[in-house]
Amino acid sequence: MTYGLRFRIGEVEYEILKKRDQDFEVLNIQYDQKELLSLSELLTAYNEIDASKRLFLEPDTSIENTIEFDLRDYTPEEIDIMNKRYQIIEPFITGKLKGSELRKYLEGYPDSLKSNQKLSVASFYRWVHLWLKREYKIDLIPKRRGPNSRRISEIEMTEISRVITKYGNQSETTTIKDQYTVLKSYLKDINDTRDKQERLKVPSESTFRRIQKEQVDTYDRDKEMLGTANANLKHFGSKTPERATRPLEVMELDWTPVDCLIVDFDLEESFRPVFMYGIDQATNEPMGFHLIMKKEPNAADWKQLLLHCILPKTNIKELYPKVQNEWTAYGIPQNILLDNARVNDSSEVEEVCGALGIGLRYAAAKHGNQKGKVEQALGNINHKAFQGLVGSLFSNVREKGEYNAESKATVSLNSLYHIAHIAIVDMVANNYNRGEAIRGVPEEIWKQGLREMKVHPKLAYKREYLELIFSTNSVTRVIVPRGIELMGHFFFSEELNNLRRRLEKEGRSRTVTVRFGSDMRVVYVRDDLNKKYVQAYIKDGGLLKINIDKSYPIHAQLLLFLSGKDNSTFNKFENTHLGYARRAIEEIQAEDKRRYKREKSRKRSERAAIETVASAIHGVPSERISSISDNIIINNVSDYKGKSNVTDEEPNPSKEKVVIDKPKPGELFVADIDLDEMARKWETSTKGG
Repeated sequence: MTYGLRFRIGEVEYEILKKRDQDFEVLNIQYDQKELLSLSELLTAYNEIDASKRLFLEPDTSIENTIEFDLRDYTPEEIDIMNKRYQIIEPFITGKLKGSELRKYLEGYPDSLKSNQKLSVASFYRWVHLWLKREYKIDLIPKRRGPNSRRISEIEMTEISRVITKYGNQSETTTIKDQYTVLKSYLKDINDTRDKQERLKVPSESTFRRIQKEQVDTYDRDKEMLGTANANLKHFGSKTPERATRPLEVMELDWTPVDCLIVDFDLEESFRPVFMYGIDQATNEPMGFHLIMKKEPNAADWKQLLLHCILPKTNIKELYPKVQNEWTAYGIPQNILLDNARVNDSSEVEEVCGALGIGLRYAAAKHGNQKGKVEQALGNINHKAFQGLVGSLFSNVREKGEYNAESKATVSLNSLYHIAHIAIVDMVANNYNRGEAIRGVPEEIWKQGLREMKVHPKLAYKREYLELIFSTNSVTRVIVPRGIELMGHFFFSEELNNLRRRLEKEGRSRTVTVRFGSDMRVVYVRDDLNKKYVQAYIKDGGLLKINIDKSYPIHAQLLLFLSGKDNSTFNKFENTHLGYARRAIEEIQAEDKRRYKREKSRKRSERAAIETVASAIHGVPSERISSISDNIIINNVSDYKGKSNVTDEEPNPSKEKVVIDKPKPGELFVADIDLDEMARKWETSTKGG
């Protein structure tokens, strides 16, 4: 951080006025007043997850808020152009090349190291301007202008490549003109055996020259003619000195298995982790570390180690209270040095380093002394910190004897992180080093080097940018109201919820790309419409049941393992009794159904016994016949007289009158009536009669 740099903490914007040792005098632009902020406060704000407290090294504009970076979107040719352009302008932006020396520098620049465009002063300054916008190599990739390929068939290109390969591997020099004539002769021989419409076209000599310049590699010939040293100088330019002289010039990276076992308390299983480590070559200052639970690291693990080396180490004493001292190392290095093992040779690591302007170097085969700093440091940490733990594996078989490491191991993964911080901060960074090349306390040498050599550790303008380009995994998920589900846990934020609501409103698919690294506290969800990523944070509920505190980094491998263990325990659980329980519920339900039917039938029978129902057999209770008077006289009915209408006839006087007394309450009223006689007295009528 230098004079005039503007930054933002939350919504408040500041400008640096003066640096006072480890403090900065800044101008609060919002209130137009001076304040004093310490470097520790600024680095803590840079690592802050809460956006209202986070530090941004540049004002938040629409361009800066758009995080658009994925090396998979670019071709190897575009990445090669990016690297070559950066190599051309690097001496100028680092202050090693003056403007007055520029023309001579460009004229003497090797052709093999130029990009595929003409190298001119105007192009040079245009690339410098692109770099200075954000200081990221990704901006040097040329804009895509659509297809622009040569109109040469595959067979023609095969013949051209055959000629170029033939003469390119020879030590003797053959002019391009002579090579072109040989190509013409080959094509003529082929055309003599073909019909006119199938003959191959002969490319122009200028086209052949351009293709020859792109394909030929004269390194082997130059090595034979000029010697290895001069050939390396011609093709690769001047290299960094063998040993770095200032902080962040070279950072050495390496890994080793930890000489002890850790144990999972729930499963009672032991594991041997791998310890990955980075150290500053000039000061012996530890830069960062990373623990993995497999035999060898891959590209994803190297990226996570490099991320930890670059980021500030804040809140260490709060997370690991037994650490006594400070760990101030951070910043993007100029170069990193790896050994040439197969697991270290990764195009992903090269691309990420290229995007950040980090040079990637490999130690020569069987030359471990070229990165002796980190190898010695790994041995010291293993010996001082890990070999003394219970469950130690011992580097010497004789020392081990009958010691059973698996039965003795009692250290958990969280405790191993605590121990590693104590070892690195207190036993290495703040301990006196009696080495031949460097003597003193690494922390003090680091601070002194930064101050005397005016080295300002560089960070990305946003922490999210670093976390995105170092993200090791990419998956697709569907956004639901609860958030994003990943590894059996839900991730949620207001930004993510707003993205889901907008996608639903616009009728778009809620399937999105999710990127994450080794720390699973935060994941990044792709917003394709706005071409940016939004953050989502892991919910507390799922962490409580697996006993994880999200104040500490949540290791992706550990989260996946614990979630898988939880699912495995669920799947192995003997749940036959649940079937019996379901059957018991069904039996109780069926029994209640039968009881209900019996109860309804019983109640109907009781009502029927209380109420008397009228019928032709038993008669009708008198109280239910309201139209019958107290004394009823019924006369005899005369005989049937044919099919005539009913007539009023005088009753037969010879018949006796029947007097029926009024029935008592509850008795049936049954009259002594001659129904046949009554039928004869009534006549029937026919239709139309």
